[in-house]
Amino acid sequence: MTENEVYEFYSLRVKVAYSEVEARCNELPVELLFEIHSAFDHLKRYHLGEDTEERASEKAYSHLKRGVLDAYKLKLKYHNVDYKELFIGNQDLKLIDSGKVLPDALKMHSRIVKCAKEARIGEGNNDNEVAFEKWYETSVLIDEFEDKYFDSEKIVWAKNQGVFQFRANFVVGIVTGVIASAIFSLIMWLI
Repeated sequence: MTENEVYEFYSLRVKVAYSEVEARCNELPVELLFEIHSAFDHLKRYHLGEDTEERASEKAYSHLKRGVLDAYKLKLKYHNVDYKELFIGNQDLKLIDSGKVLPDALKMHSRIVKCAKEARIGEGNNDNEVAFEKWYETSVLIDEFEDKYFDSEKIVWAKNQGVFQFRANFVVGIVTGVIASAIFSLIMWLI
């Protein structure tokens, strides 16, 4: 492995993954910073003549890879928080796209969970390449899910429709109760 390959991996995978995590809370978890720091410390050793390029690059790559894995796991954690907040117990979502959104979203979320499980199993079996690729796939699925289902306009519309239906049902219930009471009173007066 070369230093250039480390930088390519950093640009294509590390920066993207940690930017997604950082954008979530406007802060970068310290674990990711430690891995990035350690990676560049190994590259420094190559430039100071303390290590070969190949050995320093492999160690740096290893640290960056661990950091990306942590970022993917955090991304899944944040996604699950958002998913629960938006989808669990939210009956208003049945109003979006004639009720198709909720089952489709549940199916896609199931794919995300399945892929993350496969990644964890890969880690447990010390199959780091499979685990890494499955975590990357999980990250891509999360992006697709959020692009497709976290559409605020449709969600706001559904909530407004749900509130409107609740109010309409409430008013109809009160009017029905008043009419029923009047009819009952009239019947009792006639008897």
